[in-house]
Order: sequence, then structure tokens, then C-alpha cells
Amino acid sequence: MSMGIIYGLIAALGWGTGDFLITRATRQIGWQWTLLLAQLTGIVAIGLVLLGRSDPLPPWGPAWPMAVAVNLLNLTGTLLLYRAFAIGTLAIVSPISASFAAVTAALALLDGEQLGAITLAGTGLVIGGVVVVSRGPGKARADLRGVPEAIGVAISFGLFFWLIGDVTATFGIAWPVLIGRIVTVLGAVMILVLSRPARPRLGAAHGGLIIAASALDTIAFLSFNTGIATAYVSVVTALASIFSAVTVVLAWLVLRERLARSQWLGVAGILAGVLLVSLP
Repeated sequence: MSMGIIYGLIAALGWGTGDFLITRATRQIGWQWTLLLAQLTGIVAIGLVLLGRSDPLPPWGPAWPMAVAVNLLNLTGTLLLYRAFAIGTLAIVSPISASFAAVTAALALLDGEQLGAITLAGTGLVIGGVVVVSRGPGKARADLRGVPEAIGVAISFGLFFWLIGDVTATFGIAWPVLIGRIVTVLGAVMILVLSRPARPRLGAAHGGLIIAASALDTIAFLSFNTGIATAYVSVVTALASIFSAVTVVLAWLVLRERLARSQWLGVAGILAGVLLVSLP
């Protein structure tokens, strides 16, 4: 279990830092172009990993359609997330979207995972802390715009992180990442064709952000896939879901964005949850 905890935390740091860098890129060149370029760069990154590992590619069979279908859930969640953020109130749609870890934990428990009371309490604190820290400051009026999309995000990502374990059992930890990149690139191309956003002027700074974010995202996926192969899916997913808190803290440190008191309480809950989950 201890190694699973480490892999989950590495995934959180990778995704959280990567999302922070990607956010800066999307604000400069647009999310459609950032999505395409980041995934293309990610294909190169995971391709280098596969060359170094020399993992055999499984023969064609029922596992292949399953791998594509699971990664379609990831693509769907990503697109719905952007839609929810574009039309909804962030203080409402963000915590709903971040609750995907609760969906994964519930599915894993229904699937027969046996967790101790302390681990369950720690997992609950982590998930609850992520929800609290994602809300942000200020009071938002009730607004249902974006809520259906946010619920779709939680369900899509929750199902994805639960089902990806079966895919990694067949394909290993690296091939599923490449399959996911290819599926997302095809989705990004379709979005660019349909939306036709203006072509941005790319500079070295943009390239640096995208390359760094893609590398971190690749490390996070590899760490997550390794973690769920060695520990409970519910625990690794809960720890990996700390990535949203990592992004918030980076925004505070680098961009000098303030954290509300409730967000600090969320961070404390996350740290307490990590401690409980780490106990033997």
C-alpha cells in the first residue's frame, strides 16, 4: 500500500503542476490549440518512454476496443470540463467536477475492495478537502448553468479512473497513455475543424510551457497506472485527486492569488487525509 500512496502523490504533483502550466498556455493561445499541441507533445513523450521500456504491444483482440472506449470517457470528461467552466459558475461546477474521485471510490468499493476504517476516513477527508479547496473565495448565487456538464465530468472521469485498471492489466502502464493521447488528438483536431479558432503566434515561451506540462502529465499518468497496479484504486485515485489543490497552491505562490479561509481548511483536510491513508 505504501508504494501506491507514493505513486498517487506523484500523480497529484504531476497533474497539478501540469494543469497550472497548461492554464497559462490556454490563456495565451487558446484552449483548442493548447489541447492539440499538448497532446502531440505528449505522444512524443510517451513514445520515448515506450522505446526505453520496450513493452510488447498486445495482439489485436477485445482489449483494444475496451482501451479506446475507456479513453473516450477521458476525452468526454475533458471536453465537458471546458464547457462547464465556460458557461457555469466556477464555485458550483468546480467542486462537482472534482468529485470524480468519490465516483471512483464508490465504484471500487462496490466492486469488492475491502478498506479499513482509518483508510476510508482518510480517503473521505482527501475527497472532501479537494471539493472544499476547489470552491474558491466568494459567495455564488445558485445557478444551474454548467451543472449537467459538471456532473458529466465527475461521472466520465470517475468511470475512466475506475476502468483504466483493467486496461493497464492488459496493456501495461505505458501503452494506455499513448492510446489516450491518440484519441485526444483526434478529438482536438475535430474541435479545431468545427470551431475554427484563430491560429495563434507561437513563441519559445509557449513551447516551453506545453513541453513541460506534457512531460509532467505523462509522468503523472505513468505513476497513476503503476499505483493502481500495486494498491487499491480508490486510495490511489483519492490521493491523485489532490492535483486540484496543487494547482490552487501554485496559483497562490506564483500568481499571488489569495486563498480563502475555507480553502485553507480544505488543504488541512487533504493533508490530514493523506496522513490517515498512509497509516499501515
